[in-house]
Amino acid sequence: MTYEEVVNTIDNKHRFGKACGRDVTRELLEVLEHPEMGMRIIHIAGTNGKGSVAAFVSSILQAASFASFEPFKVGLFTSPHLIEYTERIRIDGVQIPKDDVARLGEYLLSLKLELEPTMFDYWLAMALLYFKEQGVKYIVLETGLGGAKDSTNGLLRKPEVCAITSIGLEHTQYLGDTIEKIAAEKAGIIKSGVPVVIGQMDEGATNVIINRCKELNSHYVISGEVSADKIIGLFGKYQRKNAQVAVDIIKCLDIGVNNQTIDEGLAKAVWPGRMQIISYDPFIMVDGAHNPSGVEALYDSLAMEFPKEKFSFIMAVMADKDYLDMIKVITPIARRFYTVTVDSNRALQAKELAMAINNTGVESTSCNSYDEALELALKQENRIVVFGSLYFIGEVLGSYDKN
Repeated sequence: MTYEEVVNTIDNKHRFGKACGRDVTRELLEVLEHPEMGMRIIHIAGTNGKGSVAAFVSSILQAASFASFEPFKVGLFTSPHLIEYTERIRIDGVQIPKDDVARLGEYLLSLKLELEPTMFDYWLAMALLYFKEQGVKYIVLETGLGGAKDSTNGLLRKPEVCAITSIGLEHTQYLGDTIEKIAAEKAGIIKSGVPVVIGQMDEGATNVIINRCKELNSHYVISGEVSADKIIGLFGKYQRKNAQVAVDIIKCLDIGVNNQTIDEGLAKAVWPGRMQIISYDPFIMVDGAHNPSGVEALYDSLAMEFPKEKFSFIMAVMADKDYLDMIKVITPIARRFYTVTVDSNRALQAKELAMAINNTGVESTSCNSYDEALELALKQENRIVVFGSLYFIGEVLGSYDKN
């Protein structure tokens, strides 16, 4: 099979399987003779911030490897991708080659299994096989959805450190309809005796996670915020919280990484699509905020960085997201909106989104494409922010790559 054939076949698998993702992974990894064994795993969950934390941790570990007399490899597994599926699997910042995706994907698709894997399950298994082949020492592993039932929670190998970055209302039909229920689901990644780093979040959520740590005799650290004098590679006030979670994870690993190396890793961290400035003149920023808490973080950072200023927003969302609350959060700093429909069968139509925004009293125009929205926005405003969906941000960044 070619790379394209493998990707298309896997992509057409169910997004949510009939069986629990954790159980699917257990069966799949049993058949694969547990490729994760022997590698040291950092397991990261959270409503928002887990991708950024994973990027910071990976960058710090890469800096530590560079400074070491015995260099090691760092694997990173994240989702979703923005432009190319290979973004999900990286070693030392380098994406898995397409030839390896074709080879490993064809093998995985040939397996006879009792439980049917989802698209996510196949990519997770592919990552673990690839990491084992390449002699990876550390795996920075981001959960997909939730925690306890998540596919990444089906590994036999216990993690070295667990982290829960934040808790917000998301996927309530799967994770629970309260902050506390979602916190309990995310806390399902915690293992007996394994240290846990807890990001800043609602007190009720924090207490749920702390109680789980106590039940499992797991040392926990409540994280803070990296000081303003530190240089970090990711833009935005909220990234200082994510950076501190990463620093606390490294300290829990207890592998002798000094402060200078930590600072180097924080400064070099890269995470596309998260408050990423793609043009300074005119100012165009893209951000993958796709739920109310993510939009709150975007709002806070914009309000702090550009006090008393307003922006034109280009917005596209999935229909199953809490887009009304997202709109409510961001409108105080909005001059106007331009709405677009994401290329997905889950997308909310641009006209419906524009109507919802107009009902709040803020001007909104529906557009047929991002290019049309940008052209209209540039006639009115020199500060433009694009947000609402990681898939949408992927489309936007992909269009820039082609030009």
